[in-house]
Amino acid sequence: MARSTLIAAGIFSAAIVAASSASAIYSTSFEPPAYGVGSVATQDGWLNGSSAGASQTVVNDFARTGSQSLFWDNSTLNSFYSVRRVMNGQNGAISAATPLEISIWMNIGTSTTANRLYGIYAMNSSTSTLGGVNLGVTISGDGSVRAGTAWNQTYAGAADYVNAALVGQWFNVALQYDGVGGKVVIRDAGMNELFSESYAAVTLANANGAGLWGINLGSDYFDTVNRAGRAHMDDLTVRLIPTPGALALLGLAGLARARRRRA
Repeated sequence: MARSTLIAAGIFSAAIVAASSASAIYSTSFEPPAYGVGSVATQDGWLNGSSAGASQTVVNDFARTGSQSLFWDNSTLNSFYSVRRVMNGQNGAISAATPLEISIWMNIGTSTTANRLYGIYAMNSSTSTLGGVNLGVTISGDGSVRAGTAWNQTYAGAADYVNAALVGQWFNVALQYDGVGGKVVIRDAGMNELFSESYAAVTLANANGAGLWGINLGSDYFDTVNRAGRAHMDDLTVRLIPTPGALALLGLAGLARARRRRA
């Protein structure tokens, strides 16, 4: 292999690693020492949201990675609940080439009924609870997915997608925002995309500004009957994700630098 090609490959690999690590905004697996067993509120910046954040606890008996996860027990607490966290704006770094992604892994228990929902939500206001959703998605006990740019779209109306196989296993849920519009993505345990839905306009300008915005994790319901359930959440990540096109440009830039050095 020519030296220039080797150099370019090295630069390209380094660029990808650098882009990946520089993109991280916040991540957690709810592990010690940052998290102890019990309510997540007051730990690592988390605050109570809707309905005082009831029904959730950090547990150490089931997890996707590590030893701990966030557990929602709605076997008797069957209203709507959330916990929230304030995020810093990204000062214009969010774009079509480097969109924001908020992703979490969920495992909805097989005993969860059809009308119990578990979700992740992005808020333009740093103090918003579920009533202030600007982009969100929920998954129910029968694998129904409801998503949208307002709270009611995540708990009411017909499902946008149904996949009963989601229940009882870990799957990935992601919200994306490119500075103008957004997207919801559901992926299986192998990160294969199962469902996505795009929105031309999403009100999340504060996420790309100099101020603050927020996220919520929550439990909700579709109807007042058959709304008991349990679920675990783990491995939450908030980051900027370079698109394939952006990474290709990094590679071309690396090749150009290698050629200049050789010359």
